[in-house]
Amino acid sequence: MNPLFAGIPLSTLRAALGNRKRCYDCGGGPSGSCKETVTTCGEGERCGFLERKPQPDPRQTKSTGNPSVTLIHHHPACVAAHHCSRVETEVVGDMTYMTHRDCCVCDLCNSAVASTAAPACIVAAGVTALAWLLSGLWRG
Repeated sequence: MNPLFAGIPLSTLRAALGNRKRCYDCGGGPSGSCKETVTTCGEGERCGFLERKPQPDPRQTKSTGNPSVTLIHHHPACVAAHHCSRVETEVVGDMTYMTHRDCCVCDLCNSAVASTAAPACIVAAGVTALAWLLSGLWRG
């Protein structure tokens, strides 16, 4: 099969979807638990991770002998591309948070489960390049 003809349906499908990424998202409830689901992010969003850490209120005084407890929420999410690799201060209710957003570039690259396997998009790119090279060798 001619690689040009194989690429036409793929590029048509990609254009129809508008470069939207399939990503893991965490519907973290009040308990901070993560129920990871697959979602299609909106236009201009990437797969990523959201880390939200509460900041101490300087007006509050710490009682001695009572260690402070810091809950850090780290979960997969769709992230607006302009927020990638940024740290921002957010106020939710009466609590101030430092929010850090990291992004990745492949579909489903933001699994909360650690993986040592290569992301699917890297494997797919390698297979595509190999197929392209082999088809050129066969033609002579």
